[in-house]
Amino acid sequence: MVATVLTTSVVSAVSAAPAVKPAASTAQVQNSTLTINGNSVVVRSIVKNGETLVSLRDVIKAIGAQAEVRSGTTVIKLNGHTVTLQNNAKQLLVDGKKVNLNQPVTILGGTSYVALRPLVSSVGGTIVKRSGLLEVSTVALLEGAENPRFAGADKLIVSKSDDNGRTDYLVNTTSGKYDLLLTTDGGSDLIVSPSGDQAAYTNADGAVYVIDLKTKASKLITNDTSIKPELVWSADGSAIYFLQGDKGSVIASLNLADGTIKKLVEDKVDYKENLNVSADGKRFIYTVTTLGKVTSDATNVDEDNVSIDFSANQQQIFSYNNGISKPEAAQLTTSTDDKVFVWSVDGQKAYYVSVPSEDGNASLQSVDSSQEATTVYGVHDVEQAILSGGVLYVLTAQDDSNSVIISIDTVTGKQTKLYTVSSDVSSITVAGTQLAVIENGRVLVQAGGSWRAVTK
Repeated sequence: MVATVLTTSVVSAVSAAPAVKPAASTAQVQNSTLTINGNSVVVRSIVKNGETLVSLRDVIKAIGAQAEVRSGTTVIKLNGHTVTLQNNAKQLLVDGKKVNLNQPVTILGGTSYVALRPLVSSVGGTIVKRSGLLEVSTVALLEGAENPRFAGADKLIVSKSDDNGRTDYLVNTTSGKYDLLLTTDGGSDLIVSPSGDQAAYTNADGAVYVIDLKTKASKLITNDTSIKPELVWSADGSAIYFLQGDKGSVIASLNLADGTIKKLVEDKVDYKENLNVSADGKRFIYTVTTLGKVTSDATNVDEDNVSIDFSANQQQIFSYNNGISKPEAAQLTTSTDDKVFVWSVDGQKAYYVSVPSEDGNASLQSVDSSQEATTVYGVHDVEQAILSGGVLYVLTAQDDSNSVIISIDTVTGKQTKLYTVSSDVSSITVAGTQLAVIENGRVLVQAGGSWRAVTK
């Protein structure tokens, strides 16, 4: 992470660094605004022979580097790099290797000025231009993270897993800085609340915890040890709905105020998945998987002669209205296609990606109690669909090189092409106006029409 911020005495030493009297100069000092590690920063700058040089003191302070000054030589340390600058020299020494400069380190008014790009690159940083402003990042990004989820404004939860379990981090999407959030062995994924300030998870024993994303403190809600394969927040954040049991047979709710659990659907139907809950908590959409039928030859017990009919192995979508006097499950689909990325706004109509059993493109479908599936999007092969704020966001494969992200309003049906991205983008995540993608293992967030890497 970022090193200790430079002290005032060191900064003063940098600005008072000239060991060699500078030649007369007509350069005028100006104030330039940069975005450095997510913060708007004003730095002094001059133009020399057509190239802009920035105050070394100002940049060191803004990036939070360590610095030492001796006899006109400045040594900067950040992100494991050591950079040496000599007043009036036309090169930097970066980790022992020489890097040439177009303009020498220039002294003006007792302040050292140097070209920004080679200085930032020397400490492992990057510079991009967005909306006419330069954005500088010198933050050491988290490597190998996956499963990004937005957690309020400008925050993402990402995870890293190894043989010892899973570690979750909270990443600032503006600066890329990250903090340790949770370490667990056998716990479920963190599910972010609608408000974005809390996340729920189960430990290896099934106990449910809620973690405050500001304080990073976890609170035990219930120590009930039943298996809870899926957690879903209520719209108002007061309860958590979950599938219960090793086969997901029961739909239950957990009151966060007192920890009480209430079984809502207990119809002895196994293998429920993809639970969606309406805003009023009375309607559910979910899938049920029926397994292949196994038969054996009962006439010959000496041979293990078993056959499996995989045609019976299907996944269908169901709705359940718990707000009526005699609730029961209603089957919405009957087709044999695979159904993934199942979503619902109201607990009555379901959206899902239909993956055909034979060759062909996957498409986005909708279905309700009529049991008639309607194609919502089928122009290109659909790779993913997610629901956020009543809007569907769809990642589609346009061709071998490009994919497209589109939005679909579930009320009006209006489709809007948002971004064309590389075909290397494997998934997207959305919360409100915030959008992120995973590309070649990196998490990138959308920022002003371009993509900013927040992990590597």
